[in-house]
Amino acid sequence: MVFAKRQMTLILVGVCLIAAMCAAQATLDQRRKSVPGHQRFMYLPDANVLRTATLGFREVASDFLWIQVIQATGEKHVSKEAGQWIARALDVVTTLDPTFVSAYEIGGIALCTVVVLPEESNRLLEKGIKYNPQVWRLPFLLGVNYYFEMGDDAKAAALMANAAGLPGAPDIVSRFAARLLVSVQTPQLAVELLAKTYEETSDENVRALLERRLKEAIVERDLQILEQALNRYQAMYAGRPSRLDELVGPGLLHTLPIEPFGGRYLYDATSGKVRSSEVEERKQVRRWARSQYQSPQ
Repeated sequence: MVFAKRQMTLILVGVCLIAAMCAAQATLDQRRKSVPGHQRFMYLPDANVLRTATLGFREVASDFLWIQVIQATGEKHVSKEAGQWIARALDVVTTLDPTFVSAYEIGGIALCTVVVLPEESNRLLEKGIKYNPQVWRLPFLLGVNYYFEMGDDAKAAALMANAAGLPGAPDIVSRFAARLLVSVQTPQLAVELLAKTYEETSDENVRALLERRLKEAIVERDLQILEQALNRYQAMYAGRPSRLDELVGPGLLHTLPIEPFGGRYLYDATSGKVRSSEVEERKQVRRWARSQYQSPQ
């Protein structure tokens, strides 16, 4: 009888907690037009305190905060401040529910595509691997980070090899790991790998972020193709072309690549540099960092 009363009390407390959270949400929604999304939960209590305060309703609290994270990442312009809040919120969400795999996946990608916080992304994915060691996509995404963001092919290869040995991992993951182990720059294989993962992903939020990362990989591949064609042109004609369309011809390119974000590839005939009109400068810096990392010492 005493146990039944205690259980009923816990249920009532949980119901009150959920009601309070819903009321808070309603108030926040009324202010949505005038207050940036990330400021709706600007203060986040310590996750371990929340675990205790929410009693047996940790998953409910995690789901509620997760909705706020999704809304914040969907803002048209996500500031650095908002990015830091998103990273903090993702840590709280996954502490409340350590097996929330989608939060690690979406959060890991968002922290490198929506905002530029690769270290926070790495920490989140490492946390996900700790609590979900059999999910191949988590070490895979961490490997993608080390390949694209950190320029560390050796670390990326080790993570990809780990992912390849887990249940459900596609064969292309092990092939990608093998190529990285010999330090071969393979942007086309990266495109194929991300495209395969995109096709096999059902979560629409994950797919949207993977599509963005896939397009970045396509830009990387296309820039390498154009740079190689420019080198061949210069070897053939002892000078640079004045326009990119001069690269279309025998021994060079069959056609110019199409910029995947809907923009175009820009060429500076003076410097010989080529870039995407749609990719931020930080991406170009990242490409430079990769070339520096992989150049012979």
